[in-house]
Amino acid sequence: MSGKPDTAAGLSRSPADAIAGALRSEGAVAILVIWVAVVIAFTVLNAYWVSVAVMMLVWCYLCTAWNLIGGYVGQVSFGHGAFFGVGAYCTIYLATTYGISPWLGMVVGMALSVVLALAAGYIPFRKGLSHLVFALLTLALAYALFYGVSGVRALGGTNGMFMPLDETGLAALRFNDLWPFLLVIAVFNTVLLLVLQALLNSRHGFIWRATRDNEAAAAASGINLFRSKQLAFAISAAATSVAGGFYAQFVGFIDPHSVLGVHVIILILLFSVVGGTGTLLGPVVGTLVLFPLGEIMRVQLMSLGAGAHQLVYGAALVAVILLLPGGLIGQLRRALGGRWFSGFTLAVPHSVAAGPLPRRHAADLEDGGKILTADGVGRDFGGVTALQSVDLEVRQGEILGLIGPNGAGKTTFFNLLGGSFPPSRGRITLLGQRVDGLAPHECTQLGIARTFQITQTFASFTVAEAVFTAALPGRSFDEARSIAGRVLVRVGLEARRDVPCAELTLSERRRLEIARALATGPSLLLLDEVMAGLTPTEVTSVITLIRGLRAEGITVVIIEHVMHAVMELCDRIVVLDAGAVIAEGLPSEVSRDPHVIEAYLGKRAQQASAAAASDNADNGET
Repeated sequence: MSGKPDTAAGLSRSPADAIAGALRSEGAVAILVIWVAVVIAFTVLNAYWVSVAVMMLVWCYLCTAWNLIGGYVGQVSFGHGAFFGVGAYCTIYLATTYGISPWLGMVVGMALSVVLALAAGYIPFRKGLSHLVFALLTLALAYALFYGVSGVRALGGTNGMFMPLDETGLAALRFNDLWPFLLVIAVFNTVLLLVLQALLNSRHGFIWRATRDNEAAAAASGINLFRSKQLAFAISAAATSVAGGFYAQFVGFIDPHSVLGVHVIILILLFSVVGGTGTLLGPVVGTLVLFPLGEIMRVQLMSLGAGAHQLVYGAALVAVILLLPGGLIGQLRRALGGRWFSGFTLAVPHSVAAGPLPRRHAADLEDGGKILTADGVGRDFGGVTALQSVDLEVRQGEILGLIGPNGAGKTTFFNLLGGSFPPSRGRITLLGQRVDGLAPHECTQLGIARTFQITQTFASFTVAEAVFTAALPGRSFDEARSIAGRVLVRVGLEARRDVPCAELTLSERRRLEIARALATGPSLLLLDEVMAGLTPTEVTSVITLIRGLRAEGITVVIIEHVMHAVMELCDRIVVLDAGAVIAEGLPSEVSRDPHVIEAYLGKRAQQASAAAASDNADNGET
């Protein structure tokens, strides 16, 4: 324990530390690498290789823009060629037809690209469809634009369009020399990297990384997955469109194949994967390594036919996938052990004054009042009925046990309460407000938090970052940091705060699940087998923790197969079997219920139990 006070000043870093951290960030290193390449191009290379350097930085920019949605959010887009083409065509068409500045044309291209991105992402993101569906929809968008533009005479059709050469200078984004183009694209890369570094250090960065690592846990933490994905996709599309506008000015001619062809996304994916996705430096390094190498091979292998140099790209991709998972930068980071490339340092307080756990909506009820009611709730999956018609009440301040044999529908019921999917029938109310059919993040924001039967962690986060991210939606940075500090102490993970989530033991992962749920500020806590696989000592510790939570006014519903813990911990128990409630009452009553014994052990065991009870009665035993 450090004894530092829980104040905003105590949580912030000094300006010197902040500057040092920024200079050591991946964004700063990537910018440095780009400008070193620019200096080399100016001092060493001839005009031909300077033009190659310009195109190399165009691909650096494209890969960096794609990396936001593909690397940091984990949604692989095959449609970025469409946004590249939109930027190129908007710039040339508006300039040739209406004499509009290419800078304004870029803005128009950005706006159109954002509209296309939001339209393409709406259905897969809103409906929670798989990543494959999103990838195929974006690919369809790229092909639709390719063939659509090819048939539009005003856009030159398959013959393409030429950029007018009437004016030169920065305002026209046309120059007689190559070096201004190189400087402009280097500045574009710098601005993009600075913007992305700032975004990744903000609340958006934590939300995007959580979304990439584990969507179920992110939604249960109160994160609006639809909004976070759409925002990242829109920013990525807008940035990609800018590269298209610059390309059109640099080359002076475009046609559907050059700016809308499938080779655009293939090269973006190739350079990004080889360099390392999910890092700011990876796409830059991948492009700087492969693009010049491919150009050299193109010249050397020209006698073998056009496209022979692409064998180099293919070989590099296979080698990285097999030998360097995570790409070149991923391998370098592992080798350095974090001594150079640093991300944002989250300053969660090490100790705080004792205080209550966060509550988004404190239940204004006396103990025993109804906090949640399920009326006739059922769920069907095709022709299979997982839940028949469950009627259940949860009372304020109690610990309610939900037990039953495997496949009884317990976790399905939790999924309905937490918004993972809507019920097929019935209604669920929380403090008088209907919550059935709400999205998981909406249920969390109303005060329902849950853990998962199979622990769901954020693999790229530390323990402190995971709890902080769960506390972040709807709160300020400082407030979320304070909550994370209190919760870590409460669940006994303070000493493991800086350990990656992927390195935790099973017991620690169970506690982290509880910590993540508590950080959201619940009034109703749903615990799904949090004692499964634990030792007796660990089970006793979890029992003590849960009792402490109830003492602070948090209502708990727990699914558990550790029967002695259920009997010791719960005020009431509800038993499910085959999707229906078969018993409800005090632990002592439920444990003797014949229907419960039959559900768990079968009729033979029930008959044997009855026979044993009869023998005991005949012998005068009690």
